[in-house]
Amino acid sequence: NMIRTLMGGGGGNGGGAVSAERLEDAAPSWEALAAKLDTASTDDERAFRQDLESGRAARACSLASQRLFDLPDGEAPRLTLFRDTAAWCPYCEKVWLVLEEKRVPYEVKKVNMNCYGDKPAWFWAIQPSGGIPVAKLDGQVIRESNDIIMAVEEAFPDRPLLPQGDPRVRPLLSLERELFSAWFR
Repeated sequence: NMIRTLMGGGGGNGGGAVSAERLEDAAPSWEALAAKLDTASTDDERAFRQDLESGRAARACSLASQRLFDLPDGEAPRLTLFRDTAAWCPYCEKVWLVLEEKRVPYEVKKVNMNCYGDKPAWFWAIQPSGGIPVAKLDGQVIRESNDIIMAVEEAFPDRPLLPQGDPRVRPLLSLERELFSAWFR
């Protein structure tokens, strides 16, 4: 009834349904919103957004859609990280920290966690379980955070973060996953 009243359909039993012809889309366009944002922004805010868009910002930021580091202009990153939109998934964060510390150029595609809504069909096609993070490195899809880290270490051997050839590395990474899973239950 309240919606009918607000939309001019009356509030009682005799109120009619709202028709699409009576609704007017008064929302501003994306271009108008962008212009309004630019007008209201400070020089520092504009510079921040330009740095993010360039992929060459001095500091890491979860809002960035790419990090290029020293990648030559015109070259595409070899790695795409599919991570959570909210930037608080600990497994995504772990992979993100490795990429940042090793200065591996990467693109970011953000995907909802289940608690924030549905995942798009294109993501289900590459990750049937729906879990994040996922990485695509040189066209190969890698679906678990520890596997992503190991693949990054192998593909980008400069600035190693894990002891090379140490058989304790994989079990220790797995222990971290077991502890978090036990705590999370």
